[in-house]
Amino acid sequence: MKLILELLITVIVSYVLGSIPTGYIITKKLKGIDIRREGSGNIGATNVKRILGMKWFFIVLALDALKGFVPVFTVSVIFKASYPFLPILAGLCAILGHTFTMFLNFKGGKGVATALGVFLALTPFSVLTAVLAFVITLLMFGYISLGSITASILLPFLVYIYGETGYLYLTWIFSLIAAAFVVYKHKDNIKRLFEGTENKFEFKKEKKEK
Repeated sequence: MKLILELLITVIVSYVLGSIPTGYIITKKLKGIDIRREGSGNIGATNVKRILGMKWFFIVLALDALKGFVPVFTVSVIFKASYPFLPILAGLCAILGHTFTMFLNFKGGKGVATALGVFLALTPFSVLTAVLAFVITLLMFGYISLGSITASILLPFLVYIYGETGYLYLTWIFSLIAAAFVVYKHKDNIKRLFEGTENKFEFKKEKKEK
């Protein structure tokens, strides 16, 4: 009974926390607009940058990452010794909350920033290396999407190399699932990359056409 209660608390709290649509809330409060009808239509940090500028890109990125980090870290501290699978469950629910947020008719972001926070709590060395790969890819090619896809694909390999595979390799298996999920969520970006129509990331606020 106790385990069932702890499972329910972990699932509900992690999902609700992950569901908070930070990009949507911030643009609504500051500009009075629905970010889903602007730019790419995504509620993530990249689309926020198009509307509010670089400062808010980093703020939303950090907040979305915290939505993944906080539940996983908290559950790890409280329950990991007894139930080593619970932090992974918390991370999964946080990512699902962000991508299928209950506050926006179960439509949300692509899960990259929230997954970043989740795996920063689970596999810090692997994530820091993946972030380095993301930055290098972004600087070389100029595409946030390509950097995100590259980092996601590399993550399971890094988790294995660094030995951050977790109890019964559950963390490594989770990293494979999360990587596949993030790549799938970028399927439209991948299509645009092959077509040469993907927007490059500009390190400044984009000006709207008059």
